[in-house]
Amino acid sequence: MLPEPVTQPLASSDSGSGFTCEHEALNRFFRESARQHQEKDISRTWVLRRSSSDDPALPPVLGFYTLSLTTLLRETLPPNLGKRLPNYPVPAVIIARLARDYRVRGKGYGETLLDDAHLRALTINAQSGALCVIVDAKDAYARDFYKKFGYAPLLSATDAPEWPLRMYLPMKDVRAAYTETT
Repeated sequence: MLPEPVTQPLASSDSGSGFTCEHEALNRFFRESARQHQEKDISRTWVLRRSSSDDPALPPVLGFYTLSLTTLLRETLPPNLGKRLPNYPVPAVIIARLARDYRVRGKGYGETLLDDAHLRALTINAQSGALCVIVDAKDAYARDFYKKFGYAPLLSATDAPEWPLRMYLPMKDVRAAYTETT
């Protein structure tokens, strides 16, 4: 069983923590852009820190996710979700990036990060409203990971390539998952 997640805001020293995942674009974002995006109020990055019970050989940052806000056009939503919405963009929370270090693959840290992101999305929703949580699956592995939690593909407004695959989870489903467990 994993210890309680220790997620904290990104610190300036985190870029040199040795974090490495399987996607170089995510590694580069974490090392080079996450802090600047945060300073410019573009997004917020949260890191999952190694706990005292973790192997000290692991890097201090075991994973991270980045939250931001976005809007969706009604046409990109499935008819059952979009039919009663206004004919202008509606708000959503986007988990712009989520990654765990390759050395902790299969240990549940990705799930821990997603859980923490969902709880923060619920807080954002309570303060300002958001129709759903959005993710961009980078590959088939990521798509299957998000599908386990109920995410479904958004309809494409254009002939976009298969990857990244934009997926959504209605906020009511996120809320229900935490209401049922409490």
